Amino acid sequence: MTTATDTFRQHLQETQAIHFLPYVGDGYADARPRILMIGEANHGTAPDGADRTYTDGVVRRALQDAAEGNGNHWVRYIRNISAMLTGNAYGGSNAVWDTVAYGVFFQHMETETHRNRSRATPEEIALGRRAFFAMLDVLKPDFVIVWGLTLFKQHWLSPESGITMLAPGLCAYVFTDRPDVRIWHCHHPSRDFSHVSEHQKWEAVRNCISADTPPGLIQVSFTRPDAASRMGTGLVSPEALGL
Repeated sequence: MTTATDTFRQHLQETQAIHFLPYVGDGYADARPRILMIGEANHGTAPDGADRTYTDGVVRRALQDAAEGNGNHWVRYIRNISAMLTGNAYGGSNAVWDTVAYGVFFQHMETETHRNRSRATPEEIALGRRAFFAMLDVLKPDFVIVWGLTLFKQHWLSPESGITMLAPGLCAYVFTDRPDVRIWHCHHPSRDFSHVSEHQKWEAVRNCISADTPPGLIQVSFTRPDAASRMGTGLVSPEALGL
């Protein structure tokens, strides 16, 4: 029997803009809210880059390793995110991963000879942006949780229409032309990650139910480096400007 989540996966496979197919938990379609997590890139060998299921495989192997008590950096990611989303203790159940999706922005493999993402080419950034928006179109998440701040600082996610920040002190925003999807940049779960602190931020983000202007926000204009002639207007807190 084909499930709603199976249909999501099929549509992802049929989407040419997405090379690395996201991991999609079996319960994603029925989850409320739906959460799509975005990492910056996959890391591996050049031959691995041809495998469209690489991202999915990495997550599923890490979940299996966590269940068997094995340890590596991806198991740490799995456990940190589980604790952040649920508020449970680190090392507890990872069942929440059955309800979320995880994809990567860059659609090329980050190899040992291609590590410096600050030197990403315009083509690589454009391909990543197309893949990201394709994931939004197919998976229709309520929230996008981006790992780390690099994609925010580099304006790689931002559309030309601009963004609207949702709350002071949180790197949480919506795209001006897609206000139904709330985007939050959490601390990267690789190191110096406090799942308690990040859970508190996550709860605050979930309570950002309106994109209206709260007290303390100021209006600024954003421009992407690749679209200097197209200005987007958004609302941002003074704290967020210092991120």
